[in-house]
Amino acid sequence: MSSRSPVQIKDEIEKANQQAAERMMESDPVWVDIGLARKVIPGMKERMLLHAGPPIEWGRMSGPMKGAVIGAAIYEGWARDESEAERLAKSGEFTFDPNHHHDAVGPMAGVVTANMPVYVVRDSKYGNKTYSNLNE
Repeated sequence: MSSRSPVQIKDEIEKANQQAAERMMESDPVWVDIGLARKVIPGMKERMLLHAGPPIEWGRMSGPMKGAVIGAAIYEGWARDESEAERLAKSGEFTFDPNHHHDAVGPMAGVVTANMPVYVVRDSKYGNKTYSNLNE
């Protein structure tokens, strides 16, 4: 049990939020590469789909996210059509993991798979890298 008071916790949260906002404003992002996700994103594996938001399983995904997963499975060649992709997703054949667990982001439903090309962006001030799939 924490010995910190609610006021102390609130102050710590405000300080952390201020520090995060300052780091975002001070960052110096530089586009350094484009590569296949499986080659550049830490921890990326075959049959893994990175996605926007918190950890989630197939049954709890929104319609747009399910659509992105289906499209990605067909893109990767894991499924021939929508029904096969849905069956595989329901079966646990794919690994779903949040983008932010891999220093990545994604537009829309945020789905990134192993053979999708991604931008590699390095923050020249702080040294961290991030990844995002290409999108129109």
